[in-house]
Order: sequence, then C-alpha cells, then structure tokens
Amino acid sequence: MKRFLMLLFVLCNFNVIAKTLLATGTIESENTQHVLMPLVQSFNGKVNEMIAEGTAVQKGDFLARIDGSSVDGKIESLKEQLETFTETAKKSEIDTQITLNNSQIAFEKAQTNQKIAQMKALLPLDFIGELKYKQNQLAYKNAQKSFQKAQNDLNEAKQKQQEKLQSNKQEYAQKQKKLNVQQQSLKNLTLYAEQTGYVVYSTHPWTGKKIQAGDQLQTGMEILSVSQNNKLKIVAWLNAIDIPNIKLNQKVTVSFDAYLTQSYPGEITLISQAGEEKKAWGNGLYYRIEVKLMEKPQLNLLIGMSALIEIQEQTNE
Repeated sequence: MKRFLMLLFVLCNFNVIAKTLLATGTIESENTQHVLMPLVQSFNGKVNEMIAEGTAVQKGDFLARIDGSSVDGKIESLKEQLETFTETAKKSEIDTQITLNNSQIAFEKAQTNQKIAQMKALLPLDFIGELKYKQNQLAYKNAQKSFQKAQNDLNEAKQKQQEKLQSNKQEYAQKQKKLNVQQQSLKNLTLYAEQTGYVVYSTHPWTGKKIQAGDQLQTGMEILSVSQNNKLKIVAWLNAIDIPNIKLNQKVTVSFDAYLTQSYPGEITLISQAGEEKKAWGNGLYYRIEVKLMEKPQLNLLIGMSALIEIQEQTNE
C-alpha cells in the first residue's frame, strides 16, 4: 500500500510542467518624474515642442510645450472684455459722481432756502400783515418739503454711488479671475523638470510608437519621463490571461537587449490591481508588473533600455 501511494504521487506530479512566460520591459528608475498631458480643452491636446530624448536635465529645465492656441484666443477675448468693462465702469462711476454732485448742490440750495424761509416765517404777524405772514408760513412749509426731498435725493445718490463702486469692483474681480485662470492654464501648458535626470520619451498606448512633437494626446496620457540613473527596476506588461500564473516575490530571470549573453536573477515586486487597454497590442487588458534585480549587474544599464523577463509558470497538464 505504501509503495502504491508513492507511485501515485510520482504520477500526479509527472504532469506538472514548467512553462516559460516571456515578457519584454524597459528599465525605469524609482526616482522618476512622469510628465502627463495637462487638462486641456476637449481633453485632447497637441504636443508642440519636446526636449531631445536622452538629454540630461536639471530641476526647472524646459521639457515640453503643449499647443495653447485655443487658450490664447480665450485670453485675448477676456482681455478685450476686461478693457471694455473698465471703460464702461469708469463712465458709469463718472455719471454717478455727477449725479451725486448735483444732488449735493441741490441739497445745499434747499438747505439755504429753508433757513431763509424759516427766518421770514418768524417775522411777527403785526409787523408784516396777515397776508404776508400766511405767505411766509406756506413758503416755509414748502421749503421744508424741498429740503427733505433734497436730503433724500442726496442720500440715495450716495447709496447708488457706493453700490455702483462695489458692483464694478466685484464684476472686475470676476473678469480678472477668469483671465487669471486662462493665463495660468497657458502657463501650465509649458512643462518643466521637477528633478534632475534623463529624458525618456513615453510610448503611445494606442499606436505603440514613441511620443513625438506634433502628436495628439488625451489629458492624463504620459508624454515623457525624467528618470535618475539609480534605484533601477524593470517595468513590463502582461496580458490578463497570464496574471493568474504569476505571483508577488516570484523569482524571474532578466536579460538585456544590449547584453544578450548575460542574465540576472530578479523578483516580481508589483502586480497592478487594474488592467489597461493597449490598442497597439490588440484586444484585452494588460497589467503592469515591476521586477527588481536581486544583484547589481556589472553593466552600464541606462534608463529606457529594453529587457527580457523569463518567468517560470507552473501549470498542470
């Protein structure tokens, strides 16, 4: 019975065949700045200019410029609107000031007339006669009404002036804010290095070709990267059907196109949780994996260099 069980164990494991899964990848650095297409109108922008691939850059150096012709048009339109509004607002403020000045003059005149009418109304009846006395009393009442109206008109003119000034100030601020937003958007279309490193052009996810000046990209697509030549890793993509056959910390073998006769042990350190479409590779989802070399190669490895990853997958047949 014991011999039978041992034979059965051997037969079961005889059909376990080690298959080699091959994946191509590129060398990247953990210290990498990924430069993406910024938010643009219709979420689709054109790359107008790019620094040469392989260039060593410092923090703050120019990397790429996105077409901003549509933003330029908006900025010019907003500038014209702001200029027109400034002129209109200035004229309206002058008009309210004139109205206020006229109201101030009318108030001072009504105030003077009231004082004169008041003095006449105080003249004794016996001194000026009944008719004149009644006329003075009536004139004083009318002067008081005129004074009250002039005072109300003056207060209203002052209030309207303050409202107009406040309204113009708010509207100017709103228009200036819109202009600032567009100017900042235009500024954001010029992309700069945030660290030292080497420029590597990214690959278009739909065509599989490297991004070049003149290409159209959607917002969020990677244009290029700036990588430091340290803390290197290999990044590759696997079809969804191969993902169940690999696991984290799985040992792999890595070789490089520039050094095909040499290979090095590596380890899978990342398997992405979500797949991405790669139209240039056909239908289906592809998952990003990252591989770390277990030992430092005595080779001149460079960012962007191609690598071949051999993964031994276990399948039962």
